Amino acid sequence: MHSLEEIIERILKHHPQYDRKDILTMIKEKREELGPDVINDEAAAMIVARELGVDLLQDSSRGQFRVEDITEDKRNVALIARVIRLDTMRTFRRRDGSEGRVASLLVGDSTGTIRVVLWDDMTRAISEGHINKGDVVQIRGGYVKKGLRDSLELNIGRMGSIRVLEDYELEEFNTELALPESTKIKDLTEGMYDVTVLAKITRVFNLSTFIRKSDGSEGKVLSVIGADDTGSIRIVFWDDFAEQMRDVQVGEVIRISGAYTRSSRDGAVEVHSGRSAVIERRIEGELESVEISADAGFSESLGLRRIKELTPDMRDVDVEGKVVRMFPAREWKKDEREGKVQNIIVVDEDLQELRVTFWNEAVDKVAELQVGDVIRICHAYTKEREGSIELQAGRRAEIEINPQDSNLMELDVGNLSKQTFMVAKPVEIKEIDEELDGKTVEIRGIIVTMSQTRPIYLACPKCNKKVNEDRGKHFCPTCGEVEQPDYRFAYSIRVDDGSETIMVTLFGNTAERLMSISAREASELIERGKGGEMSPTELLQDRILGKFVLIRGRVSRNRLRNELEVTANYVEFPDIVEESKRVREKLDSMIN
Repeated sequence: MHSLEEIIERILKHHPQYDRKDILTMIKEKREELGPDVINDEAAAMIVARELGVDLLQDSSRGQFRVEDITEDKRNVALIARVIRLDTMRTFRRRDGSEGRVASLLVGDSTGTIRVVLWDDMTRAISEGHINKGDVVQIRGGYVKKGLRDSLELNIGRMGSIRVLEDYELEEFNTELALPESTKIKDLTEGMYDVTVLAKITRVFNLSTFIRKSDGSEGKVLSVIGADDTGSIRIVFWDDFAEQMRDVQVGEVIRISGAYTRSSRDGAVEVHSGRSAVIERRIEGELESVEISADAGFSESLGLRRIKELTPDMRDVDVEGKVVRMFPAREWKKDEREGKVQNIIVVDEDLQELRVTFWNEAVDKVAELQVGDVIRICHAYTKEREGSIELQAGRRAEIEINPQDSNLMELDVGNLSKQTFMVAKPVEIKEIDEELDGKTVEIRGIIVTMSQTRPIYLACPKCNKKVNEDRGKHFCPTCGEVEQPDYRFAYSIRVDDGSETIMVTLFGNTAERLMSISAREASELIERGKGGEMSPTELLQDRILGKFVLIRGRVSRNRLRNELEVTANYVEFPDIVEESKRVREKLDSMIN
């Protein structure tokens, strides 16, 4: 801010018809007009100068920089910019043993953004709350240094200053403080830094956690597909930014600034939230965006998963296993298409088995594969087939045989290659323990309860995920807008076989088979029963309670209830007479 004497000198320079006494009188009158307790002499002088047509900013010998004008060789930088983000203050120890303090903020004007670093006593501007996000600040005496990834930073030491401008001063400076323009998605290339992207969210993938190999800490990642009128791109959020975006919805418009671009493992350009990123949510106004088809190639990158962690309809997942059985390749033909297919069975460190299916070009990639080899399959997907989960390796699959960094090279699989895989083990419920976690079992018993949650949801017909409704339209978090969602069952029952009880979860066709009614028919039944005394579950549970069932499924631990349960993939209703004979024969064999 200019001093009172500087303002008077500049007014007199442009208006020599006045003398100093005249200017002081004008300033006094302006203070009395606006209220002496409202503004001081300097502020009143700036208003007088403006009314006399004196541009103090342009006339100042110090001048003002724009962000785009700041280069590494600049000294004594003066800048007016808006605060976009504040970082917390931290302390550090200098070489001489003394304690230092440092804090930073991100500021921007219409030409770009830059990180401003405050040292020692200057950090009080942030730690004591004198500067807030959205404030317009004036920086004096800044010096430029290279920071993270060689990006330029503006530093303010004891010879510099930073302060918040008042509204009347903003009018005086007449500075354009709009944020930098967004880069169109079609113009994004690999290796860009400090980019700003405005996009409408068309798909949302689940937040995932992982353990960093570098220090063993937990990380978080969430990605979305964003689009503008020129194209679409994956936007990846890390750690705190992933948490911030956990509730993002399809159709929401966001702006991410201070981001960078990189190539994904399949060569596509992605936008990533770096440490200096700023995310603005729920931006008002419509944004024109291209239509994204469900098969546009975007999928959730899930990384390496253990076999017991696999669920149906996973996309872009990596699996590693030791081969214990191989089946010969065969040719297939359907309509006018033809190709090759081959199956193998692998196990991992948990000795969990998995059938893997290779299609067409992928069959050629495993031509030299043998029992006992370790195989790593990347960019595969899972499907449910005859009640079991299978891994499918198609044209995008990357296959590595006997990778040197695998932990499975020394895995002892014993005689597993001679066994019959994917066969459910008949057990009593009391026998289900941690050793059976991930295994497929067969149980028999009576259905004694049904969960009280809503048993039907609207699902995407392509990936079976639950769709969200927004203004009369349905959106799948993976596939985007869904014109006609399907009805899909998802409910749990408790089965009692006399030795113990266990919760069994059923989905899709398996759930319909048990209920002896389709999910759509069940939804219509519930709709007709609305307003009655019975809940949706009560309307359906009479169809299954007390039934004697045979269930095959996979054992897993329910983290919410902290107990083992079975996810069913096959249901049948044994003949009671035949079942009684089976039980009697079993008892006789135990007695004899």
